Order: sequence, then C-alpha cells, then structure tokens
Amino acid sequence: MPEEDLAREVQELRKALDAMKASFELVSQMAQSYLRLLNIYAEYGGLSIDVVIPEIKHDPIAREIVKVLFDLKRANVSQITRELKGRRGKASRNTVRAKLEELKGLGVVREIPSDDRGKVYALSRDVVKKWLDLIGMPIRFEQAKDY
Repeated sequence: MPEEDLAREVQELRKALDAMKASFELVSQMAQSYLRLLNIYAEYGGLSIDVVIPEIKHDPIAREIVKVLFDLKRANVSQITRELKGRRGKASRNTVRAKLEELKGLGVVREIPSDDRGKVYALSRDVVKKWLDLIGMPIRFEQAKDY
C-alpha cells in the first residue's frame, strides 16, 4: 500500500474518531443534565420556577405571572391579566401591576420599551439563563431575540 493511501486512511480514521468523540461528549452532557434534573426533582419534589427564584415560592400570583411570561415571552398588563384569568379564574389589573413592580425589584422581570402596547414586560435574561442552565439547555442570547 503506497504511503499516500495509508496517510489518507489515517486522516479519515482521525476524522471519524473526532466525530465519535464529539457525539460521546454530547451524550455525556445530556446524561449529566438528566441526572441533575432527577436530583433536583428528588430534592424539591418537582421542577418549578421557584427552584430558580426562591423569593416567589410562597407567592402563587407571582409564580403564575412568571409562568405566563415564560409562555408569552413578553406581554403588557392587560395580556398578563387575561392569561391569568384563564389559568386561575380571576385576576386584577391592579394586582398584576403591583406584582410586576415587585418582580422588577427582585430582578425577575424587566420592562421593555414598546411603541404601541404601553409598558411591556419580559423575564430578565438572568432568570431565563438560570432556568435553562438548571434544565441543561445551553443557549446563546445573541441568537435569541425574545430575551
């Protein structure tokens, strides 16, 4: 076998080995994330947003507002109130507005400038990043326009 053929085969084998290593690393990361989720579930009895934001653990309205913002990405007070009414059966714009101010103070929610919908709210990037880190989802915010 000529040396060129042998060198080409070795190069192809290196590429295949590198691809296998990358695949193994991905599977390993997924397995670690899964085990971390199981540990969190065992420790807290569930995977709830209050694991990431313990300050809202005893505030069901604030927890639900955070869930709404996870679903809607961004929304104004009326949209959040409407969604809460559907989920909880009742909601007040004044209560939602007050809870949003509390959540802003905690750094959970941020106000986004908007031309047509008045004040619009979204979860802070820190909260989203903590949640995604918790569940093992790497994300780069440069690619995500919603947050």
